[in-house]
Amino acid sequence: MEQTQPIVGRFIIEILGAPAEFITQKLEEHVQKLKDAGVQIITEKYEEPAPKDNLFTQFVELQIKFPKMVDLLDFCFDSMPSSVEIISPEQLTLDMNDFEDLMNDFQAKLHHADMMLKGLQAQKALLDKNAVNVFHNFIKFACKAPQTLKELTSLLGMGEKELTPFVDGLVQKGTLKKDGNKYHTNG
Repeated sequence: MEQTQPIVGRFIIEILGAPAEFITQKLEEHVQKLKDAGVQIITEKYEEPAPKDNLFTQFVELQIKFPKMVDLLDFCFDSMPSSVEIISPEQLTLDMNDFEDLMNDFQAKLHHADMMLKGLQAQKALLDKNAVNVFHNFIKFACKAPQTLKELTSLLGMGEKELTPFVDGLVQKGTLKKDGNKYHTNG
């Protein structure tokens, strides 16, 4: 038997950021995009932004009707609600072929999300490596004339504790030399 009843649920979508006006705008824009995409929102209730660690958090509670289970699944993947409550129907009967299709859609979305995450991790690793290389170049440039660690911290805007591992790494590689308490390039 194929699913014939729509699925009605209550969902909470949360956002974290700053300033408060920005997160309110983004949350409202997200709900509008859902409506524009044909999601049948029955009710929406916005809570006021609340401070949380130097940021703000806000949520909207939505009651939505989905014609098919796959629409519910798409919504959950796209909007990442923090809470899902199915109001109706109390029971759902699915044909095994429909269930297989649903599971295959679910797996495809998981694989897509996994590929995106791995791509972002690779990009982050490359950006981190490049950032460290650029920072090393700044240190080397600053050390064309001998500099103490304290002088380097004021030039580079970084505390001694954070800067020391970078400078020590360049000394270990032989890129910088340390004479007394001053660092300088080999050239």
